[in-house]
Amino acid sequence: MSRRILLAAALLSLAGCRRSGPPSDTLRLALINDPVMNAPLSPDIGSVLINKVIFPGLMRPSDSITPEPDLATGYRISPDGRRYTFTLRSGVVWHDGKPFTATDVKFTFDRILDPKSGTLQWSDFSVVDSVTIADPLTVDFWLKSPFAPFLTLLGHNAGIIPAHAFTGPIADQVDFNRSHPVGTGPYQVTESVPGSYIVLTANPKYYGAPPRLSRIVFKIVPDVNAQVAQLRAGELDLVTLEPANLRGLADDPDLRIDQVTVPQHYYVGFNQSLPLFKSPLVRRALTLAVNRQAIIDGVMRGYADYPQGTIPVALREYYADGLPTIPYDTTAALALLAQAGWHRGPGAVLTDAGGRPFQFTMLVDKGNPSREQAAVAVQQDFKRIGVTAQIKTMEFASLVRDYVTPRRHEAYLIWWNTPLDPDQFSYYGTGQSNNDVLYSNRTADSLLAVGRATLDPARRRAAYLAFQAVEAEDPPVLLLYYPREVQVRRAQLMGLPALGIRDALRHAEKLYFRAR
Repeated sequence: MSRRILLAAALLSLAGCRRSGPPSDTLRLALINDPVMNAPLSPDIGSVLINKVIFPGLMRPSDSITPEPDLATGYRISPDGRRYTFTLRSGVVWHDGKPFTATDVKFTFDRILDPKSGTLQWSDFSVVDSVTIADPLTVDFWLKSPFAPFLTLLGHNAGIIPAHAFTGPIADQVDFNRSHPVGTGPYQVTESVPGSYIVLTANPKYYGAPPRLSRIVFKIVPDVNAQVAQLRAGELDLVTLEPANLRGLADDPDLRIDQVTVPQHYYVGFNQSLPLFKSPLVRRALTLAVNRQAIIDGVMRGYADYPQGTIPVALREYYADGLPTIPYDTTAALALLAQAGWHRGPGAVLTDAGGRPFQFTMLVDKGNPSREQAAVAVQQDFKRIGVTAQIKTMEFASLVRDYVTPRRHEAYLIWWNTPLDPDQFSYYGTGQSNNDVLYSNRTADSLLAVGRATLDPARRRAAYLAFQAVEAEDPPVLLLYYPREVQVRRAQLMGLPALGIRDALRHAEKLYFRAR
């Protein structure tokens, strides 16, 4: 039998239809890209989803905004808010059988705090001065100043990796990062086929409740239409979909559709190191030029909320709903552009004093109809004021790796899924690792610094309301909408927490299929 036939048979076994049979103990999910299975290294959605299952952190998201202990059993905070002491779980072992200790925690955060390691999390934890080991099951984090979102960030993407598995830079360990990761989570990787699938099996040594499923299979399915087809065919059990893909699914008795409010904002990001986008007047004008309500009603079918600033409506305590709504107003947009030196020339094309047209390339990942349609809508709205935006579609992994992360883009349409906290210093603070648009506003920096430093809820709220007022005048990005995450799952799949999918998967051991 040929290797091609053998591979096809294996894939059919993994993805076999169960619509007419008894419930399986294998959960099948889709990833849009091949993941990097190393929690500190990669923030892309494909990597985060699987890393949440493999690499627990000291804390993990809960059904409330406050995270709960995970690899830690508890913690103490010093009166000045600058020292966090964590007591670690005893008896925890890595997937390879080695014991988990405070050494692993220190190793992980020493890597996170070193920008040269390749991690993109260093700005999240730049307030950490040092991590010290008191004993094998006690670790201290010493902060430079009080840091309100610290516990939330520990439960977001900061999974712990094993010190003993690395002999050099963590970004260079290709076998670990792509094929054979070692974690402490409820499931461990037993097979990895690049571009195809990754199989995880239940970890019999997991420190928490025994996993209820025997396997989780992550299938690489970049195209959303292909995900829908596999969901209908019974080859996937849980996906997050765009509203355009929901047609007919509500009538399928084998499926259930849930909406979850998540701390997420979709936007068009402009590279502000380029002269074209440096002026706040230009970025305000481009925001006014886009009919965002039409995108919400048409592209998103109403499954989104109108945006005000980068802090989404999901964080209601901090959302600035008292600020004036930024409308769709092409007349006002053209007036701002005129102030910035842009005027309509021949053919109503916007040009500068030297006759150069206002044009750029906008990147968007292929295979997602909502993002592709939103990009077209933005392009058409820009055209109405004389701005030419050429759309370039590409695979998501290439978009992030080759353009966004090295800041080689002109503009792109993408999103941020943030922790359940209003802190956005790492996204929009000057010089921070996740600030891919290279936004820089000293007043915004100051307010974001206050918001993350104070432990007083009233002062935090005041700082973030003021930050959103600054954004209205000097927008870091062109906000499009706050989506509601639409989760479509097999009706028999139970145990899924009411969280966004990336946080829900940190509770993967609770998932199971009920009998018909």
